[in-house]
Amino acid sequence: MKPAAALAAGNPALWLGLLVIVVLGLVMRTTFYTGFYGSDEVTYVDAAAKVLRGDWTPSGYIGAIRYGHQLPMAGFMALFGQNEIAANLWPLLCSLGEIALVVLVGNQLIGFRAALLGGLVLAVLPLHVHYAGRIMADAPLAFFMTASFLLFWLGQQKDKAFLFLLAGLAAGYVFWVKEVTVIYLALFLTFPLFFRCWNWKWMWMLAGFVVVLGANFAIFWSTAGDPLYVLKIAARAASDYASGSARFANAAAMATSPFYYFEYLFPKAYHSWLLGYLALAGLYLLLRGSPVRNTLPGRAFVVWWGLGLLLLFSLLPVSLNPLKLLSKQVNYLLMFTAPLALLAGYFLASLRGRTLAIAVALVIIPGIFLSALEKNVITVFTANSKAAVQLAQQHPEARVYGPAGAERAALFYALVSPAAAGRIEPVATLLAQAGQSTHKGVTYAILDTQTATWAGDRLKTKADVPKCWILDKPLEPVLETSLAGVFHLIGTTSARLLPGSINDKVAGKLRELTTPDPAYVYKVPALQPGQTCEG
Repeated sequence: MKPAAALAAGNPALWLGLLVIVVLGLVMRTTFYTGFYGSDEVTYVDAAAKVLRGDWTPSGYIGAIRYGHQLPMAGFMALFGQNEIAANLWPLLCSLGEIALVVLVGNQLIGFRAALLGGLVLAVLPLHVHYAGRIMADAPLAFFMTASFLLFWLGQQKDKAFLFLLAGLAAGYVFWVKEVTVIYLALFLTFPLFFRCWNWKWMWMLAGFVVVLGANFAIFWSTAGDPLYVLKIAARAASDYASGSARFANAAAMATSPFYYFEYLFPKAYHSWLLGYLALAGLYLLLRGSPVRNTLPGRAFVVWWGLGLLLLFSLLPVSLNPLKLLSKQVNYLLMFTAPLALLAGYFLASLRGRTLAIAVALVIIPGIFLSALEKNVITVFTANSKAAVQLAQQHPEARVYGPAGAERAALFYALVSPAAAGRIEPVATLLAQAGQSTHKGVTYAILDTQTATWAGDRLKTKADVPKCWILDKPLEPVLETSLAGVFHLIGTTSARLLPGSINDKVAGKLRELTTPDPAYVYKVPALQPGQTCEG
C-alpha cells in the first residue's frame, strides 16, 4: 500500500485501525488520569453544579461563564450523578473524539497509513493524555477547532453546503468553549489566497457560526439582560492582561515570547515529546513532493492548517503600544496538535520495516513515561491538599484552616462527592485574627510547604507560624504516583552508575517528581480574653 493511499469508508481495516488507536488512547487516559489540580477546573465544576441547581446567575469571572464546557458537564452529571467521573467525561470524550477525527478524516487527507500513525502520535502524546483528565476546557476546545477545519476541508472536497454548515457550527461552539480563541478563524481568510480558489458555499460556514453565536448571546440576554455580557467580561480580562493588571487571573503564568510554542515543541519537549521533530520531518517531505495547487490536495491543507495556527497564535499582537503579543500557555499547544500529528504521521508512514518499528517504539514508550510524569507532577503538588481534605472529613466538629490549594481541594471534592464533604477555611482569615481562634472546639491550621508560594499564601515556612500554635503532627500526603517502580529503578541505577554529584542531582529531581514537600498540622488554642497569640 502506498503511504498516501486512502481506504474506502466501508473497508473494515479502516474501522479496525480506528478502534485500536482509540482504545489505546482510552487506556492511556484512564491509566494516567490527572484529576484535581486547583485551578479553573474547580470553577468549571462549580458552575456546572449551579446549572444543575437551576442557578444561571452570570459570574463576573470569564472562566465561570464558558457554557460550551460547563453545560455538557452538567448534562453528564445529571445523567450519571454529581461525581468526578461524570464531570470528566466531557473532556475525555472530546480528547478521544479528536483522535478519531484525525484517523477518519486524515485517511482522506494524507492516506490511511499516515493518518493511523498520526492518530497513534496523538493517542500517546503526553499533553493530550494529561488534559483529557484535567476537567479543563482545553480538550473540548481542541476537538471543535479541529472539527471545524476538517469539516471545512470535506465540504470543499465534496462541494457540500451541509458540511460547511457543520464546520460553522463547530467554529461557533469554539466561541462557547473559550471565546477569545475564535481569532483562529482569521486563518480561514487566507484560504482563498493560499489555494487560489473561491466557493460561495463558504457562506454556509458563516451562517452556522452566526447561529451558534446568536444562541450564546440569547442565553446571556436571558440570564444577564445583556446579549454581549460574555464579550464584555472577556474584553475586561484581555484589557487587564494587556495593561499588566493583577486582576487578570493567570497573568503571572502567561508568556508572550514569539518562540514560546517552538520551545515546547523542540528543546523543552517533555510535553510534546517527538511531535515537533516528526512534524518538521513530515513538513519537509510534503513541501518537497507536493506543491500547493488549486486542486486543494489534502497534504497542502494540513501544511496550511498546522503552520497557520502555529504562526497565528505565536505572533498575533494584543497591544501595539506597548507591543504585547497574544498570551501563551502550554495547554494552548493542544489547539494545533492535530495537524502536527498528521504531519508526524506522514513522516512515519514513509518509514519501513525495522526503522518504522523503532520509530513507533520511540513514540510510544517515552510517551508512556512522560504521561506518567505529567500525572506525577500534579499528584505530588496536590498530595497535601488532598490530605487536608481528609483531615477535615475525619474531624467534622473541628474548624480547619488551610492554604489556597487545600481550600480549593475542599470545594472541589464537596462538589464531586457531596456526601463526604469537608470544609477548609482560608488560613489568611486566622492570621488576620492575629493567629487566634474564636472557635470553642478544636481548631486546626495547616502549613503546606509544597503549595506555599503557589497562590501567595502568607504562611510559607515554620518561621511564619504564630507562637501559640501547637504542632500536632505532620500531614500524611495522599500520594498515588504512576510507574513508581520505574522511578525507583532509575534512582537505584543512577546510584550505581553515575558519579556522586550527578547522582545527587538525579535523586533530587526524582524526589521532586515523586515526593511532596512536607505539610504540618497545628492545633490553634482558643485564647482567653486578654491573652494574645504572642504570649
